[in-house]
Amino acid sequence: MTSVVHDFQTSLSKSLSLNDEGYWIKFYLSIWPEMLSCVRLDANSKWQKWGVDRMILLPGGRQVFIDEKMRFPNPKTGVSYDDFLCEEWSVFQNRVGVKVGWTLDREKRCDFIAYAIPGIGRCYLLPFELLRITSELFFPSWKDVPRAYPKNAFNGEYVTRSCAVSWDLLFDSMRKIMTRNFGGFPLQIPPPTLNGDKAHFQWTIPRKL
Repeated sequence: MTSVVHDFQTSLSKSLSLNDEGYWIKFYLSIWPEMLSCVRLDANSKWQKWGVDRMILLPGGRQVFIDEKMRFPNPKTGVSYDDFLCEEWSVFQNRVGVKVGWTLDREKRCDFIAYAIPGIGRCYLLPFELLRITSELFFPSWKDVPRAYPKNAFNGEYVTRSCAVSWDLLFDSMRKIMTRNFGGFPLQIPPPTLNGDKAHFQWTIPRKL
């Protein structure tokens, strides 16, 4: 078991510091050079509760919502991590999960996670829904990786519990979610149920993917 002590307000203030704003904008411009605006959402609002730190407006009218995460160096050694910290429980207290971690949160409304590791000068842009589904399905096997779980960060009276996942393992797991079987089984059109001038079909599809 690995444990690190954090103060939530200190970590929040660090992540909201404007010192890194230029790096964030440069990162987003490298992906969307045509973006019209890059709005940072710091104030306490529903956007924050929905996991949205950034709104980017593109010329075609599309808005992109992003949750920004930063993986800071080990506070004891100063050594930078180079892995993905999958947050299982945002609040883990008295050996019980109280609030689900952001990685598994079905209520989040962001499109992407921007996962920055300042110590190695790298940032990953991850599609959130794909990341969430992957984490949900593969978390049990990730926990069995030696020294990966649990990673506990103490925040006063509670613990934030996570699992450290290598990027190779994460991306391999995401590829498995992205690629599924298609076809390969007989499919017949079922007889319709007529309701006035409308026909309703009840399909029975094999559950195995």
